[in-house]
Amino acid sequence: MRYYISAPPMNPLLRVFSAVLGLLVLAGAFFFGLIVLGILLVAGLVFGLSFWLRGWWLRRGAPVQSERTGKPDENRDILDAEYTVVSRRRE
Repeated sequence: MRYYISAPPMNPLLRVFSAVLGLLVLAGAFFFGLIVLGILLVAGLVFGLSFWLRGWWLRRGAPVQSERTGKPDENRDILDAEYTVVSRRRE
């Protein structure tokens, strides 16, 4: 058994008008959702692009990594070499 808040209109012209109005409301809600989704996608792309550009800008000024040690070459005046101990002093 169907229960209505208010009885459906008996006039066929009002039924058609109600159906058309309901379809227009549904279409409007659908397109409003598409617009909101588009705005959110564009905002997400701008936000992500700004973070990527900031990271690129910061990496651009970062110190150069040494190939052997993987540490930054901050002390360029240090000489790295291998050596052999020839003799030791005894006290």
